[in-house]
Amino acid sequence: MNSDLQQIYEESFPADERREWNQLIDLLKNNRFTFNGIYFQQQLIGLITFWNLDGFCFIEHFAIHETEQKKGFGTQVIKNLTAEISVPVILEVEEPFTDVAKKRIAFYERLNFRISEQEYYQPPYSVGKNRVKMLLMSYPEKLDPNKFTTIKNKIYQTVYSHNE
Repeated sequence: MNSDLQQIYEESFPADERREWNQLIDLLKNNRFTFNGIYFQQQLIGLITFWNLDGFCFIEHFAIHETEQKKGFGTQVIKNLTAEISVPVILEVEEPFTDVAKKRIAFYERLNFRISEQEYYQPPYSVGKNRVKMLLMSYPEKLDPNKFTTIKNKIYQTVYSHNE
């Protein structure tokens, strides 16, 4: 895979919130997992990874290179994805304790994603990494508590190979 993709991935996500690059490449063998570069005029500007899970799509990573942000690319990518997928879309966001996290949440809220109030932790990606307290957001509707637990368990098992 492209070293520019790796650079965007590693610069966009803290170590505890991403896989090691070789782990990510290994996932390409999994038919539920999709990893796409995002291009504009044949220039790589971002990336998105997502999982087609039972009854929903889980966006694991989504990033637009910082030089290309605030140009509408992220909005267009998410709008295209939600239009093409006929199941709910779920993603994780950091809690709103920093300006960046607040802006990220507001971005998804403008696209009609809703925050779930239930407690959620992203499991550690590997030994030596920490779990991270996050929020789950969903589109087109807020998750009810019963669905939240089912979806959380499916994410834990399939995406993180983690059983709670």
